[in-house]
Amino acid sequence: MKSVLLIHGFNGIPKIFEYFKEELEKQGYNVIIPNFPVREEITVDGYFVILDRYKDIFNEQLTVVAHSIGNSMFVKYISKNQYKVGRYISLAGFSKDFFNEGKDVLNEKVRLTILTDKELNDVKKLIEKKYSVYSDSDHLVPFDLLKQYCKDIDSVSIPMKDIGHMGKKSGLEKLPEVVNIITNKYF
Repeated sequence: MKSVLLIHGFNGIPKIFEYFKEELEKQGYNVIIPNFPVREEITVDGYFVILDRYKDIFNEQLTVVAHSIGNSMFVKYISKNQYKVGRYISLAGFSKDFFNEGKDVLNEKVRLTILTDKELNDVKKLIEKKYSVYSDSDHLVPFDLLKQYCKDIDSVSIPMKDIGHMGKKSGLEKLPEVVNIITNKYF
C-alpha cells in the first residue's frame, strides 16, 4: 500500500489535510497525519522525534505533503538522515527568513527553520519528484520567497490564485489539485 505522510506547520493540522486523507483513503492510500508541536512549542528536535516514529515508511514509495514550516522540518529531517522519498508536495514552502509585524513567535520559529545550502542540495538528490503549490494571496510568506523555493529545490512550480496560505486562516477546505498530483491525474 502506498503511504502519504502529511506534515503540518505552525498552527497545526489545516482543514485541507482532512480532505486529503478522506479522498486518498478512498483510493487505497495509507494516509498518516501526525500531530507535531505547534506555535511556541515548535522545535526542530520536536518534529524529528515524531518523524522518527515513521522512519520505516521513508522510501521511494512514500509521498510527503508538507505545509509552511512543515516543509523546512521535513527537508532538515531527510537531509540529516539521507532518506529517499518518491514524491514531495510543498504547500507554501520557503527556505529563507521573512518577518511578519506583530507575529513574534512565528518570526522566531521561521528563523529556526531556515534551510542551508546542503539541505537544499540534498532535497534535489533524495527526492525524485517535487512539486511546489503556492498562492498569489499568501498573507504570511512573501510571494517572491514562495517562487524562490521552487528554484531552491528544483520543483515543478504550481502557482494558484486566491488560496491564501492554505492554513486555518485561509478557510481552504479542499485542494483537489494536490490529490490529483498524488494519484497521477494532474499532468
